[in-house]
Parts: sequence; C-alpha cells; structure tokens
Amino acid sequence: MAGVSAWFARLRGGERSGPARHESFLVYRNAFYLKVAVALCALSFVLYAWHDPIEGSSGSTWLGYGLGTLGAALIVWLAWFGVRKRQFREGRAPVQAWVSAHVYLGLSLIVVATLHTGFQLGLNVHTLAWVLMMLVIVSGIYGILAYSVLPRQVTANRNEMEFRAMLQEIHQLNESALSLADRIDPETHAVVARSVGKVRIGGSAWEQLSGRYRSPGEAGGLDQFFKVKRTQLQAQAAAGAMPQRGGRQATIAFVADQIFAAGAARGGDKASENLQKLLQTIAKRKALLDKVNRDITLRSRLAVWLYVHVPLTVALLAALLVHIVTVFLYW
Repeated sequence: MAGVSAWFARLRGGERSGPARHESFLVYRNAFYLKVAVALCALSFVLYAWHDPIEGSSGSTWLGYGLGTLGAALIVWLAWFGVRKRQFREGRAPVQAWVSAHVYLGLSLIVVATLHTGFQLGLNVHTLAWVLMMLVIVSGIYGILAYSVLPRQVTANRNEMEFRAMLQEIHQLNESALSLADRIDPETHAVVARSVGKVRIGGSAWEQLSGRYRSPGEAGGLDQFFKVKRTQLQAQAAAGAMPQRGGRQATIAFVADQIFAAGAARGGDKASENLQKLLQTIAKRKALLDKVNRDITLRSRLAVWLYVHVPLTVALLAALLVHIVTVFLYW
C-alpha cells in the first residue's frame, strides 16, 4: 500500500524531483488529454447528429460500427494501462502522461460507447458490455477522488507516526497497564487483563470500510465522568459509606471507582497514585487504538477500488469479446 500511495502522490504532484515540482496528471501538458477527449466527444456528437440512417441509429450502421471500433480500441488500450504501469521506469513517457490519457479518454467512452449503441439498450450481451463499461468508469472515478483526498487524511491522522510504531506503542501501553494493575490488587489486575484481551485492531471488511468498529467497551467522556464520580464519592465518604458497584462495569469505570475510593479511604497514598497512572494509560491506549483503526479504515477505502475496478475490467473485456463475436456472426 505504501508503494501505491507513493505512486499516486507522484501523479498528484505531491513529490519533487530535483528543484522542479511534478506536474499533476489532471493538468498534464496544459490538460492536453482533456482537450483530446473533449474534441473526440464533440466530433462524435456532430457525426451522430448529422447521421440520419433510414433504419434509425444503432450499432449496426456505418457510424455505429465506426464508434464501436473506436470504443473497443480505447477499452483495450485503457486495460493495457494496468500492465503498462508496471513498466513506467523502462519507458520514456512519464507516468503523468499515461494516467492523464487513461482518465480523460476513459471518460470519453461514456459518450463514444453510448452513441455507438444508438440508445438501443435491452436485456442482451451488448447492453451487458455497456453496463460493465459504465461500472468500470464509475469505479475509476472513485479511485481518482479517493487518491486525491484520502492520502492527506492518512498523513494527518498518523501525525508523523508510522503504523508499526503505533502498534508497538499499544503493546507497550498494555504492558504498562498490567504492571500498574499488578501493584494495586488482584481484582484490578483481573479487570485490566480482561481489557487487554478485548483489544481489537481492525475488524471485518465492513467495519474497516465503514469505520464503525465494534468496541469492547471503554467509557467515553472521561472528564465529565470523573467530575460526576468525584462528587458522588466525596459525598459517600463524608456520609461514612463506601461506594457500591452493581453489575459489570467497563474497565475505565471500574478503575475510576477504585481511584476515588482509594483516595477517600487512604488520603491519596501510593495505590491511589498507581490507579491514577493506570487510568491515564488506559485512556491513552484508547485514543491510540482509535487512531490505528482510523488508519486502517482510510487505507482500506484507498485499496478497495482496485478490488472492484480490476475484476470489472476483466469482465468488461470478456463481455466485449462476446459482443464483437456475436455481432460478426449473427448480425
């Protein structure tokens, strides 16, 4: 993923080569390929408006065959880009040229291929090829948008911290939490050990894409929680009653209960200090876990389009071959 992200960073002009800044593929050579695509679409529109066959517009007229041939050639050439991009270092054309042509000429297929059909779409293999082509284009558009936005979000989320370093720090925080809990009492150690065992990094494919991870249950709103809890425990201590815990509590709630109970009973001794450090460690781990899972989500959204775009492209090539063979055999 790091290699793919760096490759797209070069396309966006996010890296430098010597003193000169790389030119974004969207405006490569003053948007040369955008102008080519617009001219191609305009010519197709003009020919389609001028052409008036007796049998009506369809893919079987001379214009239909011409636009179909052009569209098929573009599809095959654009599909070749997936192979060609692995050989950029061996060729003379810069990566921006290939990607710019891929994007703009790919978008021109919407016009060329649709006019080729003469708007005669139905439940057949010919329409299937057109539908697959549109899905490939839509997935490509998603890829462009994703790689224009998400890499910056990944960088901001990491805050100059590598993914592996974040995982290592989570492990260290777990070890610190267990060590602190062991200095307090067996019950606290057992609660923290359960919390460590529930730590989840990543999740199902849907969780990674949606960013909605099932939490093992760490309480949120720590500041407000502690203000309320402090008031309750101070009142209970003043009344001479120790706080009672009912039911199963989240790790942070349990530790907070221990902190203030220990502070009220022993006046802030070493155990209370360890409990305070333990709570801070757990809160820091929770924040870091959120950062790691968000990193996974952002990178999953970057990668997912390839798992859609490539298979759809293969299916499109297969449907296109069937479409061409069927036309020449039966039409």
